Amino acid sequence: MTQILPSIFGADILHLQDEIDFLEAEQTEILHVDLMDGNFVSNIAFGPNQIAAMKQHSTMTFDVHMMVEQPNDHLEDVIQTGAEMISVHYEATPHIHSILQKIRKAKRKAGVVINPGTPEAALEYLLEEIDYILIMTINPGQPGQTFIRKSLEKIRNTKKLIGDRNILIEVDGGVNKELAKQCAEAGADLIVVGGALFSEDKKARYEELKKAVQ
Repeated sequence: MTQILPSIFGADILHLQDEIDFLEAEQTEILHVDLMDGNFVSNIAFGPNQIAAMKQHSTMTFDVHMMVEQPNDHLEDVIQTGAEMISVHYEATPHIHSILQKIRKAKRKAGVVINPGTPEAALEYLLEEIDYILIMTINPGQPGQTFIRKSLEKIRNTKKLIGDRNILIEVDGGVNKELAKQCAEAGADLIVVGGALFSEDKKARYEELKKAVQ
């Protein structure tokens, strides 16, 4: 069953608790949380202290997407937030194996993220170290971009690469209702949605998104 993962980065920053309460009422299982350092990506977003504060007021599983340079310098702080899922960019470190192993040693789900320009073949030697793969369908850290349609082929190829391993495919970037359906059909298990959810009548939009991937 494909799941929609609301991205809290797309929510109303002035009413975060209300947004979290709404998602809790909608029985959301997983919340996607971006951590951006202003270096690896141009934006700056939720740091470990903010993530920990949100975690204390939520029963959702937290999926923290680390868009940072030198992720090893921040990893322990992210683990301490209580986040159950932590993903790191393949492009951000030459020591991706080590970081993934540290995440798993902390009893968290370990994910690797690949940018649009990184081929899925780069994952071949990481498959025994990961629980999920996050495929960026836009360039990370810059909202308002258009979904890269070549990503659908990338999802299908990644599904073949995984084979019968217990690894989930997550996608993130520029996804609306129609694209969510196409991503699910291509093999995505987890679909991150921000702007297409947190707008007028978000309850109706959320229902439409969930129906689209059933």
